[in-house]
Amino acid sequence: MKERIKTKLEKDGTIFFGPGVEELFALIKETGSVRDASEKMGMSYSKAWKMIGICEECTGKKVVERSKGGDGGGGSARLTPAGEALLDAFTSFEKDVQEYARKVFGRHFEQIEP
Repeated sequence: MKERIKTKLEKDGTIFFGPGVEELFALIKETGSVRDASEKMGMSYSKAWKMIGICEECTGKKVVERSKGGDGGGGSARLTPAGEALLDAFTSFEKDVQEYARKVFGRHFEQIEP
């Protein structure tokens, strides 16, 4: 038996950041592409952009910067400083929440562990 905590951020009832967006942002940072990031996650390109749009709407900040490719098409993307800050803050916050949850779980459930 173990705890399972899902950390999400919401504004006015709209969830705009959680494990899925965290993974998407990390993959955009790694690949430099929303398309590649969404493919690695097994999600549609349009869903990735929808997630980005919701995040930008809720934070009021541009979180992903897009640039068009050259003659061959294709584009690249990178997190803006606001996107980087949001990713870093969420990752750090989630780590702290998980650590605290493990401690509290142990305190409350150690006696009934099979």
